[in-house]
Amino acid sequence: MSTNSQDTTSEPAPQRAGATWSAQDSSTLLDGLRNGVPLDDLAETLQRRVSAVQARCKKMLPPELQTTVLRADADVVLRGLLASDPDFDAEANLDHNTARRWNPERDEILTQGWKDRRPLAELVDAVPASEIDIAGRLIRLGLAADSLAVAERLGYEPGGTLDLRCRMMRDRAAASVWVLVVDGLPEGRHVSLHPGRGDAHDHFIAITPASTPADAVVATVAERVLGSPRGPVETLHRHDLPAPSPSGGDGAGEVPRDGT
Repeated sequence: MSTNSQDTTSEPAPQRAGATWSAQDSSTLLDGLRNGVPLDDLAETLQRRVSAVQARCKKMLPPELQTTVLRADADVVLRGLLASDPDFDAEANLDHNTARRWNPERDEILTQGWKDRRPLAELVDAVPASEIDIAGRLIRLGLAADSLAVAERLGYEPGGTLDLRCRMMRDRAAASVWVLVVDGLPEGRHVSLHPGRGDAHDHFIAITPASTPADAVVATVAERVLGSPRGPVETLHRHDLPAPSPSGGDGAGEVPRDGT
């Protein structure tokens, strides 16, 4: 932890406290960190509180470190990165933390990269952004269903944050069951269990006549994991889904209607 990290709150605020950081401010800060200038001296030069300088240092860290490194330790970690890698681009991480990160040009890079199956490692450099952020943006753009879809199509760094998230998702899927509840059928409520979300969708279509009025039958599909009462839930109508995928069976397990 930095030894020069205490603000004296009883003293008047520095002249530029709360002011927007300029490119020159960032350059001055990075030069000082590279040259071993103490944090208190940097704060005095920049006319800001020590805590503000620490916060700026944290924003210059790679995205995967920003969630784990304490603000009070950020300058020490950043000094180490600058010393170990002369090409470390701290200011690129500043851009990562602004609304300018995603704009039409960068979205187009992601969209085209998705269509071309461009390796995720290349997109990380092209945007630039972390694997997790790119995966999230692809999902928000409607290109990918989830992080697993991103990893399967574009690849990932083994042992990286996206790899870890996908492993957790696979572990959850292996321990989960999907519950299908259908109301509005002539024979009454239907409840069944399925190994996957797609299986539940297919079974819903299979038991619902195609001629059923649009809103007459409503289905609820919910994921449940042992030990957790919560999970994704969606409400569907027959017309929300395409024709079922061909298979010899969907693995549905019927349970008594209405819990009887």
